[in-house]
Amino acid sequence: MKMRSSKTLVLYPGTNKVTACNFLTRSVFECSPEVIGLLASWDEWASAAEIARAHGWSKSDLDAVVPQLLDFSALVTAGSPLAEQETEFSGQWNWGIPTALMHFCVQDSEFMTIEQAEARQIERAGHVAQPDLMLKNAAGAIRLPNALDDNELLTLMARRRTNRTAAAPTITAQQLSDCLFAGMGITGETSNCVGALPLGMTPSGGARNPYEAYVVALGVEGLEPGVYHYSAADHDLGRISANHLPKISELVGGQEWADAMPCLILLCARLDRTMWKYEDANAYRVVLIEAGHIGQNMMLAATRHGLSACPTAALSHSAIKRLLGLDRLTDAPIYALTLSTPEPSPHSAGQSIN
Repeated sequence: MKMRSSKTLVLYPGTNKVTACNFLTRSVFECSPEVIGLLASWDEWASAAEIARAHGWSKSDLDAVVPQLLDFSALVTAGSPLAEQETEFSGQWNWGIPTALMHFCVQDSEFMTIEQAEARQIERAGHVAQPDLMLKNAAGAIRLPNALDDNELLTLMARRRTNRTAAAPTITAQQLSDCLFAGMGITGETSNCVGALPLGMTPSGGARNPYEAYVVALGVEGLEPGVYHYSAADHDLGRISANHLPKISELVGGQEWADAMPCLILLCARLDRTMWKYEDANAYRVVLIEAGHIGQNMMLAATRHGLSACPTAALSHSAIKRLLGLDRLTDAPIYALTLSTPEPSPHSAGQSIN
């Protein structure tokens, strides 16, 4: 059996140990300097017997360590899914190892329940002071005109709230349509030296338009329950063939409040669109920022309709990719919003005021 050391392994030193991380598998483990030497020498496809002969390792020593290194994905077997994934990574990822380390290591994180998060905040507040959440100017600062006087846009923006309680099991197709168009709709076209570029209502770095929107519709009037792709080019919905229609909580880190919501919008980045133009890893930041632009427009459209759009970054990345059929390494779920008619009470259980 041919093996080699992983090409997506990062090592960093600590006190009397070295910690290793394979960012594609999110495997983290500790190893000795001798094992590091073994991995460094095993950089081409070879059998354990060949490595033993070439570098003086005994068969018994290799028999003891190789299974562990395979379990930790420090060693990769020729022809394995991980070997194929590494080949895909080397051919598609243009933004370097540091950015890859961050991007892949935050996929499919384990998330706390609301109760766990609150308990942790209470415990922490008992011995660590919170940082100031706002900074005020000193006396004598220049007072600006009242922003909300006779200003419909800012008044609408001021009404936006995240409310995680649903007062009705459905929303209308018009409400969904407006939210999708506000965030993703194409309103024009420009061009540059290589061709036509789409223009929308949110800024996009280099007009690369890296996002696609998908809808998990459970209670949208006039729409069969299912999973849909929103085409910004044509402002229409295409049904996606899915093995099953999941609970929304299965896609957003187990957040059970989401299961009462009639609709979920998923924003998934096609990173290669931006990578094609920008080799600088700072472009990764630009893609993430764009999700916020899109989400804010969707939230404002929802507010205008009396809906609450609840944004979340607690995503079950692998489950989303399986559901949507996104099998490329550079396809990345980034952001999600539920849509619902909120309960009117500001003290409803499960509500988040932010």
